[in-house]
Amino acid sequence: MNERQYEEKHLAQTISLIKNENQILKEQQNELQQSMQSQLKEVAENTINTATEESFYESVVEYRQHEHELTLRYQSAEAKAKRLNTLQTMAQSPYFARIDFREDQEPTETLYLGIASLRDKNDNTIIIDWRAPIANLYYEGELGEAYYKANKETFHVDLLLKRQFKIQNGQLLSMVDTSEMINDDFLLDILDETSSPQMKNIVSTIQKAQNKIIRDTSSKYMVIEGIAGSGKTSALLQRVAFLLYHHRNWLNIDQVLLFSPNHLFSDYISMVLPSLGESEAPTQTFTNFLQLLVPRYTIRNVAQEEEQFLNGENNPIQKLKNGLTALDQIPSYIDSITDFGPIFRDLKVNDQVYIPKKQIRKWYKETNSILPLYQRIQLLQTKILKKIGGLQKEEAKKEWVKERASEKIDEIYENNPDLEDSEEKEKQLTKQVKQDLVKNKFRPLVKQVNHYRFINFAKQYIHFLKQFPSEILQKYNISAKNWEDSIQVIRQQMKNKEILQEDALLYFSLLKDIYPVNIEHNVRFIFIDEMQDFPPAQAALLKQLFPRASITLCGDLNQKVFGNETIVNSLDELFDQEEVTRYQLTTSYRSTKEITAFANQFLSQEDQVQTTARNGKQPLIVNASNQTQAVDWLMKDLFDHSKQKTQWRSAIIGKTTKECEALYELLADSTKKQIQLITSEDEFMKRSIIIIPAYLAKGLEFDRVYAWHVAENFSVNDQLILYTIASRAMHELNVITYEQGSPLLEKLSPDTYQKTDLSTEWS
Repeated sequence: MNERQYEEKHLAQTISLIKNENQILKEQQNELQQSMQSQLKEVAENTINTATEESFYESVVEYRQHEHELTLRYQSAEAKAKRLNTLQTMAQSPYFARIDFREDQEPTETLYLGIASLRDKNDNTIIIDWRAPIANLYYEGELGEAYYKANKETFHVDLLLKRQFKIQNGQLLSMVDTSEMINDDFLLDILDETSSPQMKNIVSTIQKAQNKIIRDTSSKYMVIEGIAGSGKTSALLQRVAFLLYHHRNWLNIDQVLLFSPNHLFSDYISMVLPSLGESEAPTQTFTNFLQLLVPRYTIRNVAQEEEQFLNGENNPIQKLKNGLTALDQIPSYIDSITDFGPIFRDLKVNDQVYIPKKQIRKWYKETNSILPLYQRIQLLQTKILKKIGGLQKEEAKKEWVKERASEKIDEIYENNPDLEDSEEKEKQLTKQVKQDLVKNKFRPLVKQVNHYRFINFAKQYIHFLKQFPSEILQKYNISAKNWEDSIQVIRQQMKNKEILQEDALLYFSLLKDIYPVNIEHNVRFIFIDEMQDFPPAQAALLKQLFPRASITLCGDLNQKVFGNETIVNSLDELFDQEEVTRYQLTTSYRSTKEITAFANQFLSQEDQVQTTARNGKQPLIVNASNQTQAVDWLMKDLFDHSKQKTQWRSAIIGKTTKECEALYELLADSTKKQIQLITSEDEFMKRSIIIIPAYLAKGLEFDRVYAWHVAENFSVNDQLILYTIASRAMHELNVITYEQGSPLLEKLSPDTYQKTDLSTEWS
């Protein structure tokens, strides 16, 4: 039996083990579900016995025991469902590597690496989880003397074999032995595969630089800078999976926050963790996160809108609010209003003032002046609630209450003829009805006070902006008039229950220093992708809200086309007391060597991208004489089945949404059924051919990209936009231009592209 035959036999045996475990788990799951149904029925039928104190105690204990058992069964059911999902994935590709090693004089050990561990009926390890400490021999070790660390100990071994597999649908397609980490031919074979609508995990091809990022458990704050296609987002997600495994004794998925730039990108990365046997991370945009903190207003995120993406110009007011300077003004402002107190409002019911704001301020001044503002407000809240209790007692004596109570009592007796009709019973009912009537009237008032609405937060925020130091405005080149005009716009927006994201952040930051804001502090890990578009103020707020959390930042500075503040320029200020570990990923694994060389020309010399040895054809610049000719060529090339690229995913990327919509309208109805137009971040990629504007394409990748209408609309200032478009392509890049050409294309080196001139070919 040769090596290939041995591995095929081992693969078949492993898949058989997976199927056996899958069958056993399904049977256990069915039994568990039946048991839970029975337990639920018992809990529902189990009533509390109040006959005696002893019987009451016994029945409560029994009830709680049923509840506890039911909770354990739910947890067991969830664990079994999660394992079944993992086994389903493993049945298609159980493992991707094998290592043979010997420790001291011990016999040679063989381990296979997969997305999760697997044992046989004798509890022998068949597959180890790629995140296990010993798996690092595959990612870091070279043949010969090697070591791995586990439980703070170092184990030295003799690494005898590193074998890589490509397994699909339970079939061994290829295998290769290597002395290094990932064999180049094996890596290139994986990279040559077609893309998919959702990002795939990279456990079989994790590189050394990525592995260090993934397995770093000592850095609380981490920055990953990587160029387009360097695997930074993949490494970020593998890091999430690794930390969930490493800290599995105490870390749950709901203790992880993962921020992505938009919903389209969130959907794109949504299957990476499930493909690793983990639950899907609660990926969200910062706008969504902030909306939960400021529920009374609809938040608009202008920074993610297309116009902002395209012009790249600094909006000085937005830049100020997105930076750390504006946040830094809040403590001194809070100090300045603490003695006098915040802006209070009258407490009314049906337009009748019950507690005037002058009285509220008087009570505020009577609170302990040594305490911080938010604690004094909390004491004030307690005082107001007590006063409302007194108001309710006074209200209960009023004539309207007596009359309404009398009517209510009559209704009760009419509807319940068997009710005891005694003077004592009527007296009790009357008292209860009066209390209910008064409580109902004052309920809106109590709700306002419970939510600290006796403070006029909108006016307070406007007041904060009006008190802004003039020297700071001057530093940001903001005139007094422009600042005042912006405040008037904010005032109107807040009246309409709308607020811009940068204002919402400042508004909430101000609120949490005025009154106690309850935030769940169980978040332990925060991951921020596309950090180049993540303002410093947002990171600062997360750091304040979750001081115990570890933060990992990830992004590509070459794709920063917004003109506003970026988190990268404020790292020293954000983490002035803490150490930040920085990693750089400078090799692109997405695009071919030819596409990378083409895209590199839109970057500065120091930002040039390294590439793998994967070759392809040079990018093609198609020069048409008019729009019709350009569209005809595009459709012919897209649907040319002779190219045998029917499995490829293609993106036609325009500079603007308007251009994408115009192109889509030019298509025949039959063609529209095969091509999806995406113009919103809330849409999902459903077809293999899409038309999408550049600002939504960031972070995504496609087998084939058509850069649409790269003409005079692309000025020399748009080089990073064109870089973003070009670097989405994995295997093929076509640049379509018509009418007047773009000055960006005129500067390209002729040996980095091919050119087709349709105006001469088709004449």
